[in-house]
Amino acid sequence: MQNTPLVTIICLSYNHAPFIEDAIASIAHQFYQNIETIIIDDGSTDQSVNKITTSLQKYNLQAQFIALPHNIGNCKAFNIGLKEAKGKYVIDLAADDMLLKNRVSDDVNTFESRGENYGAVFSDVIFINEQGKQTADSYYQRDSNGKLLEKVQEGEVYERVLRNPPLFSAPSIIYRTSYLKALGGYDETLAYEDYDIWIRLSRKYQFAFYDKANTQKRKVKSSLSQRFYKRRGNELLKSTLKICLKAKRLNQNKMEDLSLSKSVAYHLRLAYYTENFYLAKAYFYLLKKTTKPSFMESVFYYLSKLKVKVFPIYYQYLKLRQ
Repeated sequence: MQNTPLVTIICLSYNHAPFIEDAIASIAHQFYQNIETIIIDDGSTDQSVNKITTSLQKYNLQAQFIALPHNIGNCKAFNIGLKEAKGKYVIDLAADDMLLKNRVSDDVNTFESRGENYGAVFSDVIFINEQGKQTADSYYQRDSNGKLLEKVQEGEVYERVLRNPPLFSAPSIIYRTSYLKALGGYDETLAYEDYDIWIRLSRKYQFAFYDKANTQKRKVKSSLSQRFYKRRGNELLKSTLKICLKAKRLNQNKMEDLSLSKSVAYHLRLAYYTENFYLAKAYFYLLKKTTKPSFMESVFYYLSKLKVKVFPIYYQYLKLRQ
């Protein structure tokens, strides 16, 4: 490769002691060499800090290691690393995920082949469980030969990013650092980062896709995404409402409002099922600003007003789905 710009990998750890060595090893084993590694432990209460120290020595990986004394959350912790980042591109790597050996080189090749109007590149992921066993070989629909059965949208993706389910799996993405910094990094008032930054970045810049699974995403029962199903007091659903309200202000036409309504309607149902009734009502009010609610969406609103509880049934459904 002739162009080898510096790439920063910011690896965030919070109580990831069982997995952090795998994440560090995956950085150390990259074929691409021009990498700046920043590891941030977000106030772990397990043995993560010790595992990070010993793993860095084991794999002879040069890294800036920041051990925070208290847990401050993903958004604030990442922004600490982003301020230190010197790379042209930056990867946000959760300490329970892993990069395959070609990940950074393929990311850079794709980015360097595109223009300055591209703010991010994404690819595919392989799903593994807590023991590292593969559970699915793709985020997308593929045939038995691995050929994509769907067209993955790239370029101008703002309208698609608004919708649910997401266009891509979060661990597969790499950002242009300067654009991320220009946007102020992650919104530190939120409980999670990705949906908001995808919306804000795709409003201004294009996203590129390359068809390769270069990341292993670990499904962990205690992961942040699982907290979307938390009964009552759900901070992730509260943050998502804030993100959707911000997106409504960014929208410029009816088609974008309609795309946003898909996500709003999904989270309305989820808020109702998890007994976050005041949030369900708030989602319904926002839904009315983006589209005409369906009969069932109106039913969820009225059931939320009456505080009709269905979480025990929903919980059994979630268990069966696992």
